[in-house]
Amino acid sequence: MISSKYILDILDLLLDGDDNGKLLRPQIDYLTDTEYDYTGVGVFVTFETSTGIENFKFASDKLILDGVSITSTELPIGASATVFINNGFVDYLELWSYSGEYPQKELDDYAIKQDGDFGTGREIKSSSR
Repeated sequence: MISSKYILDILDLLLDGDDNGKLLRPQIDYLTDTEYDYTGVGVFVTFETSTGIENFKFASDKLILDGVSITSTELPIGASATVFINNGFVDYLELWSYSGEYPQKELDDYAIKQDGDFGTGREIKSSSR
């Protein structure tokens, strides 16, 4: 189970933007966020999978999906998110700041939005205030 609401919100929008994402979406229930590697400009989130995910294996071994933007009071000009699929399963998520500086912690105050023609333009907002 993904423990971070922030990461879950990002995956919710990334895996609801196009046909490939929608085929991968059921995998969310079988993912656990196991490692967070903060790099200064972003963060890599690695996932482990649980039994049952094999029923939702994606037909292609490798795929990269992006199409959401992230805004926050902690990100001067925003950030982007990309999910990487390896061997047919969600492998890791990369978040990176457009300014080159990303907080060394999870964001509490954010808005994530599907960009352009990616999805329906859905947006998720969260605020700790």
